[in-house]
Amino acid sequence: MTPSEAADGPVRRFSVGNLQVDLETLPWAHSFGAALVVGCGSRDDPHGLEGTAHMAEHLNILTGPPACAPGLPVLAVTEIDRTVFRTTGDPDDSAASIQHLTDIAGGRRGNVTPDVFEGERHAVLLETRRMDHQPLLRLGPLIAAAAADEPGLDSIARTTAESLSGITPADVTRLVRHGYPGARSQLFVAGPPSLTDVVEDLLARYEESRAATAQPAAASVAAAQPAGSPAATAHVAGSPVVTAQPAGSPSFVPGGHQARRATAPAVRGLSDLVAVTLLRPRTPSAALGALLDARGPIVGLGLGLGTGKGLRPLGRTTIAGRTQQVDVVVWRAGDITALLERSLPSVVADWYRLTEEPRDRLENAATLAGRRDQAGGPSARVRAAAEQYTFPDRPHGTPRAALWKITEGVPDCLGAYPLPLSDELERRVK
Repeated sequence: MTPSEAADGPVRRFSVGNLQVDLETLPWAHSFGAALVVGCGSRDDPHGLEGTAHMAEHLNILTGPPACAPGLPVLAVTEIDRTVFRTTGDPDDSAASIQHLTDIAGGRRGNVTPDVFEGERHAVLLETRRMDHQPLLRLGPLIAAAAADEPGLDSIARTTAESLSGITPADVTRLVRHGYPGARSQLFVAGPPSLTDVVEDLLARYEESRAATAQPAAASVAAAQPAGSPAATAHVAGSPVVTAQPAGSPSFVPGGHQARRATAPAVRGLSDLVAVTLLRPRTPSAALGALLDARGPIVGLGLGLGTGKGLRPLGRTTIAGRTQQVDVVVWRAGDITALLERSLPSVVADWYRLTEEPRDRLENAATLAGRRDQAGGPSARVRAAAEQYTFPDRPHGTPRAALWKITEGVPDCLGAYPLPLSDELERRVK
């Protein structure tokens, strides 16, 4: 265990193998908060068993130390490149709760009964069926995957009832044992000074247990599977992700990357739609975010059409990967398609000037958000830290906007426009 003082204040940083820990002591706090970010998410699902990481999230919550059960629930969410677990409560109960999170980071999970496993499978199925009944929820990630350079941004959208039905307890155990310890994990803890001894003691025990619970190499597990079985395609977390290519030839995008054609059955009936995407780094950027803001210049094009409310977007979403994220806004095709084709290039070309107008509003919002995070309790601090954390990785590409036409669920690029960001502008509106 290697502790080091952070340069920016009362945050102590520890390193235990692949687990990094930030401990913020708050003398005035009467509660504690903890958030664990594990670098294993839906992109790590074995091919044909999409949803395994989501199942692992559910089961990891249920199989913590018994002392966690009374009053210290763990909330979690599975993302594309990570799974995030959060908990908060009385500092007197912090040891069991933080141990639960360090056990998760180390890939240590208790066994579950068949009934519990099937119950959690049905819970994940309910969440998945929301996408079946609202195809736009699947379409957003598929468009984002076509717009991005980083692979796998469509992984959550490709989870289906069929893929979930094939997952076994052994599949989940394999992913947890080899995907969690093999990935870098970041634990954020905030609370009163009494947490220091708790965290140091738990991390010392965590370090001792790593050698005792070392798992065999993932290659031996894959070798034990029959050739062609889904488990045989599992990969070590952190290794290059091999994404199965759906049927259909790639379409060339003027930005210089290859976009995969979406062929998910649930979106094949979606046609006569148009979308604008904004590809940008995952790190927060108010300047880039202003371009597709609800009151920004691109969405404003549709709102300015005709009289009354104009053409409002059907939906919008942000899909985040490890180094990139894609903002997606979708409209019904029609009058707005020609308008976007005509106006988007000039909007992007003039975006330095266009971001001047909302600058004051962005600066005020950023200031208020910063004050809110500082004034918030331990739970708010660790939640904000987990949301802003990015795994060290090689950055992909440069920011760009793109216009897409969607026919039978397939996004075809009508134009892509680079967005070079000046350091001066970024500093002024960050």
